[in-house]
Amino acid sequence: MNSQEFRNNLLLKRPRYAVSRIPVLDAFSEKGSKSADYSRFGPYYEIYIYAMMLGIKKKQRLPLPPRDLTKDFIEMGKWKRDSSLIDFLLMVIFTQTDNLQIDWNELEDMGQEDLNKVISSVVNLIEEYANGGLAYLEELWENGKLDNSHYMFIDLYNTSSNNDN
Repeated sequence: MNSQEFRNNLLLKRPRYAVSRIPVLDAFSEKGSKSADYSRFGPYYEIYIYAMMLGIKKKQRLPLPPRDLTKDFIEMGKWKRDSSLIDFLLMVIFTQTDNLQIDWNELEDMGQEDLNKVISSVVNLIEEYANGGLAYLEELWENGKLDNSHYMFIDLYNTSSNNDN
């Protein structure tokens, strides 16, 4: 499998999210409402992307609940079509080589089964970091610790540290 095939296989994956996170996703995702208590993203996957970045920044991974308590998105390749955003997000995840437990130099020589395991590990890491970031965001939201501004998410990311649980 060459690098383009590897990327294409990843883009077909549909990361999942915990059904229990729907209230926080609703609070920060645009659902056709013109007024909101907080700045909003468009569809769920946009806040999911932000939550993943926040989870990485905080080094907070949280496994998803069992499959029957989760939902999936559309394929990653359909998020922000014709945008380099997904490539950027994958590159961010690929920097987490300790968590992925892979040697990038070995990918070229891997068989299909091993490559599928790597792809599953990448998707799992995305899901766990996003779930950790959503848990953190939900905690702040439920405890009234979020300031509403146009830059709320940027400010939250910039002020987030690994010690502010």
